[in-house]
Amino acid sequence: MTDRRDARPQFLGDPPTSVLASDDLSVDAVAAMLTAPSAAGLLEKLGISGQDQEDLAPLLPQAASDPEILAEVTRTANLLRAGAGLEVPTVELESLTSQHAALAQRLAPGEGLIAILALVVSTSTVRAWHEARGLSVEQSWEVLADLGQQMRVHRLSSGRLGLHQLGWMALNWCGRLVHLGRLQFDLHRTGTGTGQERWVVGTHIPARGPLTPTAVEDSFVRATEYFTTHFADLDADRPEGAARFGHEFLCDSWLMNPVLVQELGAGSNIGAFVDRWEILSTTPGADGAAFFVFHRRPPYDAAALPRTTRLERTVAERLADGRGWENGLGRLVR
Repeated sequence: MTDRRDARPQFLGDPPTSVLASDDLSVDAVAAMLTAPSAAGLLEKLGISGQDQEDLAPLLPQAASDPEILAEVTRTANLLRAGAGLEVPTVELESLTSQHAALAQRLAPGEGLIAILALVVSTSTVRAWHEARGLSVEQSWEVLADLGQQMRVHRLSSGRLGLHQLGWMALNWCGRLVHLGRLQFDLHRTGTGTGQERWVVGTHIPARGPLTPTAVEDSFVRATEYFTTHFADLDADRPEGAARFGHEFLCDSWLMNPVLVQELGAGSNIGAFVDRWEILSTTPGADGAAFFVFHRRPPYDAAALPRTTRLERTVAERLADGRGWENGLGRLVR
């Protein structure tokens, strides 16, 4: 499912700051990709497995045979393939939701189905960027397999095939997200428009396995090594007093809440993780906590949320009694 015409991407800059596809995909090329014998293997590489793969696989030839759906998948795929890199604008997949949803009803009930198909056929440019910035083929596919992970999270909250995290996946297809051990990391600018504007490494906690201190430490060590080696150019022109690039991490998450340290203890996996960070600011985040802890999206009954673990009790009680929940922005310098 690779378009051979895209085998010669254009690298801009030295080191590259972006990678452009050699040309646009045609509807014929996308139809061929959706119906190729290798399609099932690509879905597996993208982490799409189990019931999600069973439900999605028959939709590929259906999409290829519907001219309007095929045209929209192709258009969206070419938007995603327009570039990957540091200064490339992220595709606003959310802005296409209404148009996509109307077409997707011909395929199956669910959210984000057209976007999923477009993501499936548009990996070549981001993979070229990964290679240019030091990721192995295996590491590149591990990053892109987050598509399957986000589809599994969607199924937990909705019970069906689909994708809610459209903005997250668009960021992923820009190539500014890497998966290093237990944690994920992204590149973004902070302090925009101020004298402290700079590149930093964002930190994300995917729902895969225990958050043990050993695994967390390993991820941070690997992240510092990777970013300082393969993005050394981002350490130039740092503002006065700023930490070196690759040693400063930010985490904007429902987990960045000191209540978790108080209630779970600094010796717990989650408490130990939160305790690493300096909390810079907070914002209301009840719905985010409900989603990540209980896989619930509004509307939900806070009083009926499960309380089978200390984490669930800690969050559910605050959502139910009106105290709510706050997301935090954490900073860590290593």
